[in-house]
Amino acid sequence: MRRTIIAIAIASLLSACAQMPERNVPSDVPGMLPDRFTNVVATPDTGTSPTWWQAFDDPKLAALVEQGLRYNSDLIVAAERLREARATVRAVRSAQLPEVSAFVGGTRQRTLVTGLPDSAIVETGEYGVQVGYEVDLWGRLASQTAAERQRYLAQGYTLASLRLTIAAELVRGYLQAQSLSEARTVLEENVQVLDDQLRLSRRRYDVGAISELDLQRFRSELEDSRAQLAETTQQLRAVQRALLLLTGQLPTDERVAGINIESEERPPAVLPSVPTGLPSTLLNRRPDLRAAEANLAAAGADLSAARRAWLPTIAITGSAGEVSTNLSDLFKDGGNVWSVAANVTQAIFDGGRRNAAIEISEARRDQLAESYRATVRQAFGEVLDALDARTAADAVYRARSEQSDALRTALRLAQRRYDEGYSDYLGVLDARRSLLQSRLAVAEARRNGGAAYVDLVLAVGGGWSEST
Repeated sequence: MRRTIIAIAIASLLSACAQMPERNVPSDVPGMLPDRFTNVVATPDTGTSPTWWQAFDDPKLAALVEQGLRYNSDLIVAAERLREARATVRAVRSAQLPEVSAFVGGTRQRTLVTGLPDSAIVETGEYGVQVGYEVDLWGRLASQTAAERQRYLAQGYTLASLRLTIAAELVRGYLQAQSLSEARTVLEENVQVLDDQLRLSRRRYDVGAISELDLQRFRSELEDSRAQLAETTQQLRAVQRALLLLTGQLPTDERVAGINIESEERPPAVLPSVPTGLPSTLLNRRPDLRAAEANLAAAGADLSAARRAWLPTIAITGSAGEVSTNLSDLFKDGGNVWSVAANVTQAIFDGGRRNAAIEISEARRDQLAESYRATVRQAFGEVLDALDARTAADAVYRARSEQSDALRTALRLAQRRYDEGYSDYLGVLDARRSLLQSRLAVAEARRNGGAAYVDLVLAVGGGWSEST
């Protein structure tokens, strides 16, 4: 229940962050970006799709991602950090409001009376309210609040970026598990075929139809496929355990067996084409850039607060209540008292503390500004790399598929020539080995195609539905 509440809070907080009008892009950043992506037709930005993984049309994958976004430990920790940042904003904001407190006090003491041998008992009591307020005439407190508010927004965008990353890792892991599952199926088929042919070859060897060299080559090929099968099975189980960890589950053997990820022969080309938009839309779409932008704005607000710390502070205090010389009559016959005071304080010498704070804030702001520019350049490069990888992955998959078809025909022809006595069995083994590697390459190319789509979604800050 607690995690469900956190998930709902995340969604509402991120929605609030996304609607904030503040933009703090350095003036020179838009000029850094070219007018368009190279060799790509720019389309209007249609906004992000929160369920971009649905493009794979795989219910098991969708369920896995949704579970990960709800129960992943890193996301839960990030959500709590966001809640902490929101509380920090309220705490800092409270400094701009009056502080009101109530007080009740009383004393009873024996005192010596001058000139008399005896002492007297004196009672005093008082109650009332006190008010303290710092007038934010120069905006120092408002700047501090603005800084924490921007950090809250940055934490929200950081959480959004982490959600996008976790979803991408789950999709990548699922695709890798599919590829390994397909590879395991191919290797199992190959082991079965080679085992059957080895038994047949032993009978042929016994009657002198083939040489011992051919028989040993058979055995070698079979054991090599068995070794590859064992390695692939181990890798598949490791990937499945990693997926369980990402979804916040304990990777027991029962749960690993329950994942049951099957291979899906879906060519990468069926995935929707991602409209890239203009380069400047990256500044709006990518949550990591928005987080860096908010942190930069927070540093600017910190600098403003540090500079205003040199200005006078104005504090107003007041109190009102009743005082009585008899504790038993405190709430009956007390006398009314009140006071109002104003205090103006101007720093004259502080040993350089305020100037140092200003210099620290300036340095942090300049660091974040340059880091923001570097992040923008990196984001642009990631989009170009992802676009190239998507194009190359489609071409590689088509080529590997054609290669596999050709090698399947070559194996059939090599087997026929061997059966008719025109060639030795080495040609058959070479053809079978080439076909095996080709089928494994097709599975890997299919995975790379899906992974390239995920990389492009990450690079541009989110996905789109097929209708866009």
